[in-house]
Amino acid sequence: MKGNEVKAPRPAPSAARAYKQETMTTVTLNVKLKDGYLDVDQSGNGNQIAHGQSVTIQWQLTGDAASGSFNSQSAANPGFTWKQDPPDGVFGTPTPNGNRLTITDANTSTGSVGTWIYQLWASVNGTQYSTDNPSPKRTMTDPTIKNL
Repeated sequence: MKGNEVKAPRPAPSAARAYKQETMTTVTLNVKLKDGYLDVDQSGNGNQIAHGQSVTIQWQLTGDAASGSFNSQSAANPGFTWKQDPPDGVFGTPTPNGNRLTITDANTSTGSVGTWIYQLWASVNGTQYSTDNPSPKRTMTDPTIKNL
């Protein structure tokens, strides 16, 4: 060191570990049965994740679908599938658990920004339902995750 320079002390190891720990926010999107398909409530922009955030997105079966369960990822119709693939490393592995399904979203790089369409499958009272509306009218919009 030269002159009057003062070297800042290093933080204690426990303080450094505490600084690195992050609390992950959970965003919940409700999914209900509507006209023979699963409808994801995207009102209030719950599907839009601000840049720089890492969150857990959770889909919850509600209403008439609450007694159902999301299909396993190894099923012929998996609980969650991408209709357009996002870049590697942005999203974690979808995890169905009864009437909830979760995925992590690391919207922390320039490559993580974008809009991705997905499809959900669940079984309610022994019947398979999907977010893909089988109706010829097809008035619903595809559910999306938007990383801003």
